[in-house]
Amino acid sequence: MSKFKLYESSEIAQICGCGVETVKKYAQKPENEINFVGTGKRKTFVWFEADIERFKNRNTTRGRPPKEK
Repeated sequence: MSKFKLYESSEIAQICGCGVETVKKYAQKPENEINFVGTGKRKTFVWFEADIERFKNRNTTRGRPPKEK
């Protein structure tokens, strides 16, 4: 049986030094592929080590990206 640690959104916010709302908004987007338990507004997001690394390496530049020509 493999050992792995599951993280809550508040723990991710402390690890990455950002707000809990930022973490939750990232997790809610389907393209980020964060696993969850529950449905609707009562989802509990399940974070793994790989998810944390993807969150740390996300694009943090402000504004809309320029259009491709």
